[in-house]
Amino acid sequence: MNFERGSKPNPTGNLIAYCHVFGENPIAPGGKIIASNVVVSFLKIGDNYPVVTFPPVALPSKEELMKILSDNIHLYDVVQLPDFQMPENKDSANQYIQERMEQFNSMVMRYVEFCKAKEKKTQTTSLTEHLEQVSEPLETLASLSLEFRNTSGIAREATRLKMERIVDYFHNNHPTLDIDNFKKALSVPGKMGDELVGLYIQKFNAIQIENYETASDLRKRILEIEASTH
Repeated sequence: MNFERGSKPNPTGNLIAYCHVFGENPIAPGGKIIASNVVVSFLKIGDNYPVVTFPPVALPSKEELMKILSDNIHLYDVVQLPDFQMPENKDSANQYIQERMEQFNSMVMRYVEFCKAKEKKTQTTSLTEHLEQVSEPLETLASLSLEFRNTSGIAREATRLKMERIVDYFHNNHPTLDIDNFKKALSVPGKMGDELVGLYIQKFNAIQIENYETASDLRKRILEIEASTH
């Protein structure tokens, strides 16, 4: 399974599985994406975890799926499935659809197994803490920047869309913060990029609380890292 967001050891139980469509879309003509929502309940019945697989839907474009995901991306695991391309021959097409359904069902079974293997935790407290942590725009930006660097594919782009709304907030309300350089830092790879993004967040926070000496020290370290990446 190709996780664009989430992981096998720590599934949310709420999965969006999608694929690109080339040629005929059996769900809706012209749809370039097929997506389905799989929900696994951690309220198990004996050794069984109830699972609901919602009917697949067709979307006109990848951008439309990104918009749908962007507002609640933190709720989902996202998996990309192999591209869908219907054979022209009718008999071959029927067999192809059957094979794809079997592959999808196998993927759902694997996802349920990941959920079964996950260590059970109380979710209410952690959810409350998360909401408290992201209640302010700066904390939201920090959370989304980490999310952006640790995702890929459509999940990464959906996170980018949400993050850009927060960036616009800072442009409009805190023009003294060098948000444009922060956005550039997001593209710096590896641990150096992680450190750079973290330093920008720390510097923004220092400026917000008017701790300009600390902000100056952080800026020096930022400039050192940026100079080494050129």
